Amino acid sequence: MTQSVRQLRLTFLLTLTLFSGALLAISGYTLWRLNADAVRAGFEISALHSRSFEDYLTQSLHVAELAAATAVSDSGGQPDLEAIEAAFLAILRHSPYLRSMSLLDEHGRIIASSNPANIDKTITLEGYLPPVNGPREILRIGAPWAGRDFSGGRPSTADAPLDADALSFIPVTRSLAFGDSTRTILIALNPDHFVNQMSQTLKLDTALIEVLRYDGTLLMTNDPEARTGAVNADDLSALMLTESEHGRFQHESGHSPSALSTFRASPLYPFIVVTHLYRDTALQGWRSEAKAVVFVVGAALLAVILIASAFYRRRIQLMAQRAEAERLQRINASVFESSAEAIVITDVNADIISVNAAFTRITGYEAAEVLGRNPRLLASGTHDRAFYTRMWTTLLNNGFWRGQLVNRRKDGTLYHVQMSITASRDPQGKLQHYIGDIVDITERKQAEERLHLAASVFTHAHEAIMITAPDGSIIDVNAAFSRMTGFSRKEALGQNPRILKSGRQSDEFYATMWKTLVENGQWSGEVWNRRKNGEVFAEMQTISAVHDEHGNIQRYVALFSDISRLKEHESQLEHIAHYDALTSLPNRVLLADRLHQAMAQAQRRKQRLAVAYLDLDGFKSVNDHHGHYAGDQLLMTVSTRMRQTLREGDTLARLGGDEFVAVLVDLDAVADSVTMLTRLLAAAAQPVHVDDLVLQVSASVGVTFYPQTEEVDADQLLRQADQSMYQAKLSGKNCYHVFDADHDRSVRGHYESLERIRQAMTEHELVMYYQPKVNMRTGMVVGAEALIRWQHPEKGLLLPASFLPVIENHPLSIELGEWVIDSTLSQMEAWHAHGLELHASINVGARQLRDPGFVDRLREILSAHPQILPSCVELEVLETSALEDLAGVAEIIQACRDLGVKFALDDFGTGYSSLTYLKRLPVAQLKIDQSFVRDILDDPDDLAIVESVLGLAAAFRRQVIAEGVETVEHGELLLQLGCELAQGYGIARPMPAEAIPGWCASWRPDPTWQTCRTVRRSALPLLFASVEHRAWISAMIQYFKGERGAPPPLDRHECAFGKWLDAGGLNHRRGDKAWEQIQSLHRAIHELGTQLCTLHDQGRQIELERGMCDLLELRDTLILQLRSLIQLAERPARRRTKYLPEESVEQRSLTAGTGK
Repeated sequence: MTQSVRQLRLTFLLTLTLFSGALLAISGYTLWRLNADAVRAGFEISALHSRSFEDYLTQSLHVAELAAATAVSDSGGQPDLEAIEAAFLAILRHSPYLRSMSLLDEHGRIIASSNPANIDKTITLEGYLPPVNGPREILRIGAPWAGRDFSGGRPSTADAPLDADALSFIPVTRSLAFGDSTRTILIALNPDHFVNQMSQTLKLDTALIEVLRYDGTLLMTNDPEARTGAVNADDLSALMLTESEHGRFQHESGHSPSALSTFRASPLYPFIVVTHLYRDTALQGWRSEAKAVVFVVGAALLAVILIASAFYRRRIQLMAQRAEAERLQRINASVFESSAEAIVITDVNADIISVNAAFTRITGYEAAEVLGRNPRLLASGTHDRAFYTRMWTTLLNNGFWRGQLVNRRKDGTLYHVQMSITASRDPQGKLQHYIGDIVDITERKQAEERLHLAASVFTHAHEAIMITAPDGSIIDVNAAFSRMTGFSRKEALGQNPRILKSGRQSDEFYATMWKTLVENGQWSGEVWNRRKNGEVFAEMQTISAVHDEHGNIQRYVALFSDISRLKEHESQLEHIAHYDALTSLPNRVLLADRLHQAMAQAQRRKQRLAVAYLDLDGFKSVNDHHGHYAGDQLLMTVSTRMRQTLREGDTLARLGGDEFVAVLVDLDAVADSVTMLTRLLAAAAQPVHVDDLVLQVSASVGVTFYPQTEEVDADQLLRQADQSMYQAKLSGKNCYHVFDADHDRSVRGHYESLERIRQAMTEHELVMYYQPKVNMRTGMVVGAEALIRWQHPEKGLLLPASFLPVIENHPLSIELGEWVIDSTLSQMEAWHAHGLELHASINVGARQLRDPGFVDRLREILSAHPQILPSCVELEVLETSALEDLAGVAEIIQACRDLGVKFALDDFGTGYSSLTYLKRLPVAQLKIDQSFVRDILDDPDDLAIVESVLGLAAAFRRQVIAEGVETVEHGELLLQLGCELAQGYGIARPMPAEAIPGWCASWRPDPTWQTCRTVRRSALPLLFASVEHRAWISAMIQYFKGERGAPPPLDRHECAFGKWLDAGGLNHRRGDKAWEQIQSLHRAIHELGTQLCTLHDQGRQIELERGMCDLLELRDTLILQLRSLIQLAERPARRRTKYLPEESVEQRSLTAGTGK
């Protein structure tokens, strides 16, 4: 099958498919729209029946309700039961939808009824809708009852609905007020009446009507199989009563046909009417229409397919005929088109009637461009008219012409052709056409020209050319070769190029040259050769290998030119570039090269080198007083003398003016340079005679050595020597000064650190973290401390201790401090915008605080953040910062307080005049340093310090906060001491600003903190006793771990806790069971400690580790006993007197620092 046939088939199938698809799509859309219209009409019919039956049922109930209410109301304040019963009977005679009407008393007992059998029957009103606890005077509907009336009936439930064929009625109540009491009308609705109305309206096989309570209970239906009283959850979930009082939905159920359902809720009573119009009934008309549409569309589609198939077969036949004709034409033209030579066919008038593909390839003309035109369009203009006359004369006389000519392509380029023209005649000899056969010989002509040109270049070139055989023997040279080398052509032929070898280049050089030539096919470089007269000269030579078509080397061609004058000029330039013109000493460029080489040599030989930077003292005065000539003579003489004092491997260079550098190599020690430095100073200081003048200068020398502790380069060595030279001048001149690497490294490192911190501020690498401060007892978050961090791109998050000390006494610390205040206030504004009102404390450094413009800058920053009240900002100043200028700091703090900003004294207790600070500094808060708080659990001294600080704060009416709260036990002990405010890792670590709101919302204090009370002073010895006991256990553990040289006292009467027990802890409590348990535990602990020391000395590690666990358990038990005694101390006084009487300061104190 050909491509055209396949394409036609594909087009046919695609067109037919698209047409059929479009037709089917239109038909499907039409059927879908008809179906939608039928469904919409079905829903409208269903809704009409729902509305109609709901109106009928509502009106029926309304009439019954009004009639019953009227009947009861007419009886007056006290009901006349006989009159009411007569009224009920009158109503029933005109209301076939009612079974009975009754009146209930307040207890649900029927006291009057249209059916005497109902009298005295008690009716439970639970489960009625609306509920009984709602409005009183409203009609309520109960679940269906089995039977004809209440006298013989029973109520249904959701779990026990009525049978489908059971006689039933629906109870309805209406409460009425009779004076101070309430009576209820009870009506039994006849559902059969309403079901008959349903059946008359709709046939059972077309639709189904249900009446439901709001809770889904089925009250009545025309479905003979339905059980009234059941809860219809499927319908209830689809009703969407909370959204609308009427609506529609598709009813799908496994036990009933699919239906178009609508519902309508009664506006007065708690029931819903649901009409299910069976879908098959609603779509009956649509199915008839659909069958007609399908028939018409199918017939049309079949007709189209038949017509299209006939058309397709006819097209296939025509294409087959055309393909056969084209095949025959291709066969006839195959020879013409496949020829590699251009073929041109003309008519008798020489107008072109046909050309082949080769013609287009050679000339550039397409066939369409030349058909009907004369071949003279290819004429190049290089042949005269006589040439073409002779060609046509020969062709007409002989019927054939052959020759070469130059033609012009379409793009204008010329080309050479070998052409033959033949006159074609018919059998009668009549001329039919001319056939031209054209061969492009342009490349052959160009090759001939190249050979001619190469011969001319070889002969007349100014560069020497030498051609050798693959074995190296010379087979030809040009005239320039003879002029350059002195060898004639005859003398050179057959010789090896080694006749030119000068001997200045090694055998390795020639081996590398031949290796490159073999691998790459050419080599280029400088070669030193020897002329016939023995003179050595430099030449730039290029050697190329010439290969045949198989890649075999046929010959080598060497082209070279004499560059002797160029080399001489380069040598002069080399000297000028590397040596000083006046003194002939190495200049800065050559010095750098030699210094690099000397440094590398020192590394290899494990030796040292010295770099001496020399500056002539008094040289400017010589130039100013005696002129530049005298100065130049002085420089030349002094440089010669200094150079003569150095060794052969040393270097003396002139940098310019009167500055020199000496590089002293191969030093085993620094001291080895002293002699040479002294000689340099002496040589520079010798008098110099210039004409009749005697001139004298001296030198200042700066010296540095290599290698050094840190890696340094040549430029750093020169800078170090230069710095030391200036130190030598400052020291009095005519001397040398050795560079101090440690001092330089310290200064340089400090500067680099400052610049890096400044860069961090510019590139926004510094970030703020915040650590919450809380009231441990109430759980309130009272604020957050702003803490700076460095988000280093390489080292990660850095704490302030790693970079703030660098700028401590630098102006940069002021700039950074202002940035911290501004950033914190901006963050407070962001929190404020999100509803978080949080105070913030900011650390202020000593330099920033004492800056004269501190208060003004603080005022400006506060003004830039008007949403933040100054009272929400607290500045923390270190106690040690205030120590240097107490009066000045006090004035600054007072000025800030005038702005509304509060101050806190940070790290309180670490200074030397804490009482002075409290008296003279107007701070609002003291912060206990974490170094004291961290160890209060097992260090009695720290506990005593914390208690003292709390006492001072109370005495001076200062608020106090503790930092360093790392565990629940820390917080509990602080609360017992009376400190409620705290911060630390046990509460929260410093966190990014975005994490603060979530933490504040979720944080809750530990339950033990909320119930922990501040102990009385009488119970403080117990706290100290617990800490002393912990301290003894910690010391014992440290001894076992090798962190302590000796164990603590093993005698239980010698430890601090034991001394306290002996002195006051137990003296007045003999016979108390709790104290006896403490004494017993203390004794057991010391006995176990003695045993563990023995195990430690014996190296019994496994048993020692087990015993340590027992020791820790005994410690915890003893601490629990002490804690229970602390709790007892907080009980009423008469019981507290029994266990914990007041003690003297001496009895209470465990260490010198705990007394008050």
